[in-house]
Amino acid sequence: MSSLNERINLARKQARLTQKELADRIHVSQTAIHKLECGRSKSSRRTVAIALTCGVDPIWLDTGRGEMSLHGASAGLSTADPNKMVEGGELYRYPLFARLPLIAWENVGGSCNQSIESFHAKAEAWLPIAPRSSDKSFALRVPDDSMAPEFQEGEVIIVDPTLPGKHNQFVIAQLEDESVATFKQLTIIGSQVFLKPLNTRYPLLDVQEKIKICGVIVSKYKEY
Repeated sequence: MSSLNERINLARKQARLTQKELADRIHVSQTAIHKLECGRSKSSRRTVAIALTCGVDPIWLDTGRGEMSLHGASAGLSTADPNKMVEGGELYRYPLFARLPLIAWENVGGSCNQSIESFHAKAEAWLPIAPRSSDKSFALRVPDDSMAPEFQEGEVIIVDPTLPGKHNQFVIAQLEDESVATFKQLTIIGSQVFLKPLNTRYPLLDVQEKIKICGVIVSKYKEY
């Protein structure tokens, strides 16, 4: 396909989405999608979001180079029954392409204090991503610079609350007597547990009391 409008049209139809459904998922108007598909708009800053939502390779969608299908995924997977979708001989029990809720930092403690099934924090926005995590995952904005330079304040991190947390993993944790969760690196030495900031200006937290792991950071999300 030589033109962007043809590729977007093909990707949307293969994902079995209407123009309105695609528009709603990437937070643009249906008119914007219509203009792209009929060639009235020659470019878009949302091509990556369109590609991930439709399950195609962003480079192919933007330039026409390479293969349409993204390795390890099937177009339209997000609209199919995930328990019946088999890819590469492995049964996937959640969509490879999904929208994750971006929630407020003050709400993340609920993932520690409630069961995973009952935790439903209000979404400030929805991010189209290709998660390598459970379908209970959510997104957070890094609240400060304590984890710099790896994680800058304001960057978006993807959290999987189903993972227990292991030595050296980046976690969202809540101390027994604290109401607000914290973002740190989990360090376990023998029977001692520490929460380590990457920014040396912040102190190492020696965990003496019980600690709850609200989730493990599995990736960062960045869009230009």
